Amino acid sequence: MVVTYKPDPTFFSGLASAFLYLHLAAATLGLAAQWVSGTNAPFVQCLIKDLLGIPKELEIYDMMAVGYAAAEPKHRLVRDRADLVHYDGYDRSKFRTDEKIRDFILALRRS
Repeated sequence: MVVTYKPDPTFFSGLASAFLYLHLAAATLGLAAQWVSGTNAPFVQCLIKDLLGIPKELEIYDMMAVGYAAAEPKHRLVRDRADLVHYDGYDRSKFRTDEKIRDFILALRRS
């Protein structure tokens, strides 16, 4: 995404939403997508602009690589939706302590 002016915070929020939808659309089409981080660093900007022939007057805010995956992603451990959704207020019984979060992260690493 290339823009020629300094945007306000609403721009960044909209850009984040657009990238989320791009990522979801790619997944729906059976494609892999990877957000490219660090594109705002001046040195990285120069490298990307040189590689892609982007004029120096333009600024790169975000990039996403989209294509067919080289390998199938491994199965991920995902929490039950019922554990994540709260109705009519915060359900304290769903609160996870630091220990529960640590155990979940360890289980993720084992899977």
